[in-house]
Amino acid sequence: MLSRPYLIISYLGKYNPYMIADVTSAVTDSRLNIVDVTQNSLHGLSVMVMIAEPVDPADSIQEARDRLWERLQPLPYEVNVEIVTPDEVLKTIDRNVQVFTLIGRDRVGILKAITSALANFRVSIERMHHLARGEFVVLELWVDASELRDLSLLKEVIQRTCDEVGVDTIIQPDSPFRQRRRLVVFDMDSTLIEGEVINTLAEAAQVGEKVSDITAQAMAGKLDFEEALRQRVALLKGLPESVLKEVADSMQLMPGAEEVTRTLKAMGFKLALISGGFLYFANRLKERLGFDYVFANELEIKNGVLTGRLKGRIIDKAAKGNILKEIAEKEGLRLDEVVAVGDGANDEIMLKNAGIGIAFNAKAILKKVADGRLTRDNLKGLLYCLGATEKAIAEIQSAETKE
Repeated sequence: MLSRPYLIISYLGKYNPYMIADVTSAVTDSRLNIVDVTQNSLHGLSVMVMIAEPVDPADSIQEARDRLWERLQPLPYEVNVEIVTPDEVLKTIDRNVQVFTLIGRDRVGILKAITSALANFRVSIERMHHLARGEFVVLELWVDASELRDLSLLKEVIQRTCDEVGVDTIIQPDSPFRQRRRLVVFDMDSTLIEGEVINTLAEAAQVGEKVSDITAQAMAGKLDFEEALRQRVALLKGLPESVLKEVADSMQLMPGAEEVTRTLKAMGFKLALISGGFLYFANRLKERLGFDYVFANELEIKNGVLTGRLKGRIIDKAAKGNILKEIAEKEGLRLDEVVAVGDGANDEIMLKNAGIGIAFNAKAILKKVADGRLTRDNLKGLLYCLGATEKAIAEIQSAETKE
């Protein structure tokens, strides 16, 4: 627990490459320890805020300030030094900072709407900057929500505001795990590929209307997934195995899916596909997109036709959540270091178990538990909330082209 005053050293002025080195030297030479520091430079200007304490606990804070002030005077910078209380320091260090990543097509009024919504909550916007510009815009805001009693209400209002102005948003705490995530888990149908494979199979089996109705109820959480799955698979009885290959060959990737998975691999992420769909098609995606792990339901095939039954365990909502944990443990990762992306009620536990759960083009039931939302044309936005920048993505793509 902090119990003594500290010094706040601050600078706002023209950028100078020696400024931070000169100030830190003055602080250290004044027998002070740097507790925390933030420094940003942009458009020829620099902002620095530093918290320091005397190395010797018996040292007077006023004498420490006087020593530092004397060393700072010869420097060509207007540096301010103030004595602050422990409570003020705690507010600065132990903050609940949330990172809002806004993703969408550029249009007038986006920033006005978001900042007005934040202002109504009296929260401080610590920083904001663009990760991508042009027709496709990504803006990141750091918001200090330390004084809020109900963070969920702020998230709900921001999500609703983003829906109104036509942008997606992902909200996550600015924790150490934000930069350490190393595993991304995807659903398959309507997330990485267009539509639901089972509906396509049903059309081939001429039971499309019956299967579509059961699928819709399951995705909306109105029907138990396992029961719905077994009912639909039973309707596929007698379908030739050759149809599976035809459907697999015709699968259409979601816009951005190939770019996103390829870039994530280049960034060092492990990728997992955990689907309530079928293993035959999941394995095809594994070959095409380079997944490290694949889990899905296996159709039973005998004498070249579907039997209308499944083999092995059912990959339902609970199984998806458990498999995510199993992969994380195998990779030596905390759950905070895992990201999950899905679209339906069957992905709920998987998203809850992950450090970040992202609802992609999702049903209302999943949006309620997700940390963020991405719509159909914005899958690429996933890269930006995981630390990528427009420049970094371009460099990765350029390197792959040269290979």
